[in-house]
This record gives sequence, structure tokens and C-alpha cells, in this order.
Amino acid sequence: MLKDSRVSYDDEISISELLLKLWRKRGLIVLMPLLLAGLTVTALLATKVTSPERLSYYIELTGLKDNAYPNGTAFSPQDLLNPQVVAELANAFAIKDSEAIGKRVQVEFGTPLSDGILTEYRAVLRANSKGSAEDIALINERYQTRLEAAARRGLRIVVNYSGLGLTKAQGTELAYALPRVWNEVFSTRFRIFIDSGIASLPTVRNDVDITSTVGALEGELQLRAIQEGIVMLKDDARFRALQVEGVSPADLEKMINDFERIYFDPIYSGSFKDNDGLSAIYRRDLELELIEIDASLIELDNRIGSITELQLTATKSEANSSNLNSGTSQIQIEGDALNQLVDLSRTASLAEYLQGSFDERFELIKKRATITTRLAKMNNKTGVTLTTEFYEQAINGLRAISDHYIALREESHVAAKKQAPTLYAATSVVAGEKRLERDDFLLIALALAFGGMIAVFTAILGSRGTVN
Repeated sequence: MLKDSRVSYDDEISISELLLKLWRKRGLIVLMPLLLAGLTVTALLATKVTSPERLSYYIELTGLKDNAYPNGTAFSPQDLLNPQVVAELANAFAIKDSEAIGKRVQVEFGTPLSDGILTEYRAVLRANSKGSAEDIALINERYQTRLEAAARRGLRIVVNYSGLGLTKAQGTELAYALPRVWNEVFSTRFRIFIDSGIASLPTVRNDVDITSTVGALEGELQLRAIQEGIVMLKDDARFRALQVEGVSPADLEKMINDFERIYFDPIYSGSFKDNDGLSAIYRRDLELELIEIDASLIELDNRIGSITELQLTATKSEANSSNLNSGTSQIQIEGDALNQLVDLSRTASLAEYLQGSFDERFELIKKRATITTRLAKMNNKTGVTLTTEFYEQAINGLRAISDHYIALREESHVAAKKQAPTLYAATSVVAGEKRLERDDFLLIALALAFGGMIAVFTAILGSRGTVN
């Protein structure tokens, strides 16, 4: 009776029997994951072999400020692929098609630090994939600022050396050479280490003949250009004490003053004693320039008077407004404060405009005085005949002044270049693509797990089929 009431479980498999069956199929359980993992590795390596062989090189931009060269010219990563830079590289590495370098070499903003921030940014986005739009926007804004700040500190140079027909060692040398050639080309040919002031120093000749009217005019222009350059050198603290063969900018300025008083003024006056066609045209041009300057001065004086009147009117209005509002309530003060801010802004603009007008007027007065002096020298007909020896001494003196200025100008360029830093510094060694990346190892792990699952299911199904 009791025996008949028992429930039979003969169709089930115990844990021990299941483990025993799996143990018997252990070969399949081990080989199946290994087989799938091996196939995955083979596929990944085959993909790597067929893909271009590239390497990356990171440099830090040390000689730039606010994404600009020392002379103020804007910088772009594509400057490293400038045609002159590419031509130098093609010649150095015997690459016949120089355009291939532009196609097989990439230069972009980036540093190893920015790559790390980008990885962190992607991880944060995955962690907040279900976040609100506001949260995602805040994450984007925060990491965008960090990425831009980090990336613009350096450059990432990617060289597809297989596409260029180079070995990996040659590709490594090319990656190292690219920023070096860029530095050399831009510093020597584009003169990016010389600031705009020094780069714009006037150029002069040292063979001016001042024995004729045309020569006297040319000599005058030469002296004015040299004096302009001397002022620029003296105003720059780096070159104020610069000396070449014992002559400084201040010494050269004194030499010019002495030369003008002793030699050039008599020659200049004597060149215009005959009222020939050229002299008459030159006098007429100077007189017309004086008329133009006088008209500009009248306009400036009217402008200055108008601005001064506006300022006085604003001051009186402010005083009257202050008296009227002295007994008003607190509610009116806020509106008055806004009006005062507007008045202050207007007053500041007028003051700045007035100062600019005064500066412009001062420059015009100086220019007028120079032209007046020039006309006076031209009209001063002393009747003195200058000897050939005097002219020779004057020509030699002007040549010496020109030579000293040219030497100072060239030395200032050299000194400016020495004081400027190099444009870059290496931040990491050249690294080629890895055969297996981090994501590849994840795929291999998934293949192992999947193979193990298939093997276990196969072993269990096989064991159930053999159960009696």
C-alpha cells in the first residue's frame, strides 16, 4: 500500500550524474571555447593585416600663444602640411609623389591627455544613457571645455607609412621629422619668430647718390626711413642696447643728426636753388600737402570743440538731475541708477574719442612742422658752391649710416629669433597600432564564454539522450 503511494522520479538526473556526464564531455567543453576564440583571433588579425599600417606621434605646442605664432599669425594644424614642408619631407625620404604625404599623413589637435578625457567622457555618457536631456547637455558642456583645452595643447600626427611605401622604421623617422621641418621652414622662410614691429623695419640701400635733385630727394627718404627704424629699435627694450661694431640705435641717431646739419642740409638746399621742373613739382606737392593738413586740423578742432561742449552739457545735466532727485523716494533711485550708468558709458566713450582726436591732431602738427622745415630748406638759397670733395664725404657718410642701420636691423632679427622658444616638444614616443586592442580582447572573452555555453548545452542534451 505504502509502496504504491510513492512518487517515482526515475526520469530525472541527479546533480552527481549531471557532473559525471559533463566530466565525460570535458574534451568538448574545453575545445569548443578554444575553437571559437581561435577563430575570433584569426579574424581580428586578418582585419589588422588588411588595414593600413599607421603610427601616431604626439607633440606639445610650446612656442604658440593663444593658438598663434610669436609674430601674431594664426596657427593651424595644417601648417605642418604646408607645401614647402611637404616638399622638404618628400626630398628627404625620396618620395616622388609629394602629394601622397598630404594624403597619407594626418595632423590634428590632440594629446594623450585629451584621448584619456575622451575615454572618460564616453564612459560617463554610457553610465548616464538613461539620463534627461538636461543632464546630457551638462555632461557635454563640461567635457567639451576640458577636451578643447587639453587638445589644443598639442598635436597628434598619424602616418600611414605603408601607403607611402615606407617601412615602419622609415615611417617613424618621418613622424619625427615632420614637426622639425615645420619648425625650420616657418622660422626661416616665414619668420614667425620675429614680431610684426621688428619684421616691418624699413629696408634701405647703401648706394644713394645725393649729388642731384633726385638724389637729394632719395637721400631724404633714406634718412627718414632709417630714423623710423631707429625709433622702433629704441622703443623695444630688447634692442635698445643692441650694438653692432660699437654702434647702438642711440649712437646712430646722433650720427644722423650730425650728418644732416653738416652735410645733408647744405646739399638739400643747394639741390633746389634752380627752380627747374622737378623742384617746382616737388614744392607744389608739399604746399598742397600743407593745405590738406590745415583742412584736417580745422576739422579736428571743430570735432574737439563739439566733444568738449557735449561733455560740459552732460556734466550740467548730471548736476541738475542730482539736485532734483535729492528728495525723491527709494523707488526712483533704481531708474536713476540705470540712467547714470548710461551717462557714464557715454561720457567714457566721449573721453576716449576726445583723446584719440588730440593724438591725431598732434601727429598732424608734427607732420606740418616737418614739411614747413623742408620747404624752408628748399627756399634757403645761400649761393654757396659745394666742392666735389664735400659731396664725396657726404656720400660716404650716408653710406656709413646706411651700413650701420642695415647691420642693426639684421642683428635685431637674429636676436629676436634667439629669444623665441622652439615651437614644439615631443610628449610621447611613436607608437604603431597594436595587433590586438582592448576591445578585441573583449570579443575574445565573449567568444570563450559563448563556446563554453554551447559545449555545456551539447553535453547536457547528449547526456539526457543517453538516460534510460
